[in-house]
Amino acid sequence: MGKIIYRVLLFIFPMVSIHVNGFSQHQAGREEDMPVLYDQVGERDSLMHVLHDRGTFKGHFRTFFMNTVNEGSNPDYFALAMGGGIAYYSPVIKNFQVGLSGFIIYNLASSDLAKNGFSNRYELGLFDVSDAGNRGDLDRLENLYLRYYFNSRQKSFLQAGKFHARTPLMNLQDGRMRPNLQEGLWLEIKDWEKIKFTAGWIWKTSPRSTVEWYKIGESVGVYANGRAVNGQPASYYGHVQSNKMLIGNIEWTPVQDLNYQYWNYYADNLFNIALQKIELRKRSANKTWLVGFQYLWEKSLSDGSIPLESQYIGPEEQSYVFSARIGVTDKRNVRGWSLNYSRITAHGRFLFPREWGIEPLYSFINRERNEGAGDVHGIMLEHAQSLDKGNRLSFRGRGGVYKMPPVAEANLNKYTMPSYYQLSLEVNYEFKGFLHGLETQMLYSYKGNLEANPEYEPALIHNKTRMHHLSVRVDYYF
Repeated sequence: MGKIIYRVLLFIFPMVSIHVNGFSQHQAGREEDMPVLYDQVGERDSLMHVLHDRGTFKGHFRTFFMNTVNEGSNPDYFALAMGGGIAYYSPVIKNFQVGLSGFIIYNLASSDLAKNGFSNRYELGLFDVSDAGNRGDLDRLENLYLRYYFNSRQKSFLQAGKFHARTPLMNLQDGRMRPNLQEGLWLEIKDWEKIKFTAGWIWKTSPRSTVEWYKIGESVGVYANGRAVNGQPASYYGHVQSNKMLIGNIEWTPVQDLNYQYWNYYADNLFNIALQKIELRKRSANKTWLVGFQYLWEKSLSDGSIPLESQYIGPEEQSYVFSARIGVTDKRNVRGWSLNYSRITAHGRFLFPREWGIEPLYSFINRERNEGAGDVHGIMLEHAQSLDKGNRLSFRGRGGVYKMPPVAEANLNKYTMPSYYQLSLEVNYEFKGFLHGLETQMLYSYKGNLEANPEYEPALIHNKTRMHHLSVRVDYYF
């Protein structure tokens, strides 16, 4: 714990220099959630005047500290990152709107993130996983899109360019300095009361923890490749021939407290995934009950024409995933509990490139995934609570037990992850008044090994189990 306390002090002092300026000049807001500016443009307005006076600028500073302490002689890690970005959103002119943004990251301090032959899972993700030695500026063009609204209600739109996609599988996974981004076409139809449609054609992506834009196939394998089903090290990076990701969604809310969603993900030469989700709420005078269920089916589209080690997914692979939740919150929605369970069957590994997003399973806990595995049982208990009257200070605790397939079974355990249990404690605080726009989060996780006497090599335990992890994040939006 001494290591953790010392490095938290390193985090605090650089943080102050970032956030003391500009509080009284700007209002808070997230550039990823920029509200549309509904300005009417007069016939005598010049384009320059409209873009200058009616457009909106948004800024974001982030400081992120991470520390991982491993058991025994396995190396420990820490990293302190700082970055900032700015975004511009034009007013809506004749139903058109333009958005653009960029972000720069600096490594203020860190341990050797690739030492002694071990791979780093967490701290390196604050920077560029493809270049562990880059400690200078890491900059990336992020949003750059043209959006067209179909009518004056400005709910339904079609956009083209670079943007953030929010779906159950391809998503922001915003647990590092910057989130995932995609490039392509995106359509949302939200003009009907009970039905919504979403469709996307993605041809490029920039995964979190990178600064480059990759074609869809090129992005698969930027992160660790794990093992092929024959037990040999996988090396599919650079061998995936996939040109597009097609996403389709229909969301139906027949009554207020019942919601059904169907999502389909088609990546040519890789897989097709169908995901269904249904959630029902039952309200009473004192509490609200929630019941949810998810079902995912994945089928390979690979032709198997390249060596096994170069295949991301084999031609015969498929997977079935079930996830369920039951939860309850009080009438003010400031305190709640949920019990969550997920099952990945033994038919095969559930595969979705980690470069594209985090799985949406109810049993998911930050800092670990079940993607890449089959024959998994996961159960998780969660408690969330607001700790003050203004709902500025909140707490979330989660504890889970995850029964994994044997590490020796490569056909079901891509990343050699042993069975484990995980504890996660998270505290969030949002400042108000003069410091409005400043938000903080502290996350502590511990992962332990469920096996009594595992006879694993250190590399199979390192950064996976028997480890403490601390994250402290500070954001300032203006």
